[in-house]
Amino acid sequence: MNTLIIYAHPSKESFNSSIKDQVIKELQRKKNEIKIRDLYQLNFNPILTEDDFTSFAQNKVPKDVQAEQSAISWANHLVFIYPTWWIGMPAILKGYFDRVFTNGFAFRHSKDGPQGLLNGKKVIIIQTTGQPEQYLKPNQLISAMETSVDVGILDYCGLEILTHKFLYSVPYVDKETREKMLKEVTDLTELL
Repeated sequence: MNTLIIYAHPSKESFNSSIKDQVIKELQRKKNEIKIRDLYQLNFNPILTEDDFTSFAQNKVPKDVQAEQSAISWANHLVFIYPTWWIGMPAILKGYFDRVFTNGFAFRHSKDGPQGLLNGKKVIIIQTTGQPEQYLKPNQLISAMETSVDVGILDYCGLEILTHKFLYSVPYVDKETREKMLKEVTDLTELL
């Protein structure tokens, strides 16, 4: 199986980086073909411009967007790994969705509503947070993030979400808890 990891954290020393490394290790063990799109390392431009709109309307996709769409087309599975910033994804990842998941590639509008074009692809989302579960869940912030990403973006584009895993209070947990979290990540790769 072909698995694309889309990673959005700027620090090589972050726990998100450890998660990415764990996912890679497990997918290699399973003999998956892997491509990694580290958005910060790529210096991906997240800003959707007027020129982008003009290019998309003329079926002229910018080269950086072509590269990302090609990687997505190649993949059977997508794994998104990112932190929670201001109760959402990092701006670079939001810009990735804005520029890469375009009309005609990821979805199409019709008189009957949107039609997802990325059908048959399966997704795992691993999202870390600095906040505890007991703060986020009662305030319905987890469900808000799940709805905006899982339904508003991925399902809209025809992708099947296998799981959206939240790892809570990451900056404040001890080494043993982080090891348990990495074990959970290992278990998630069995879905692929």
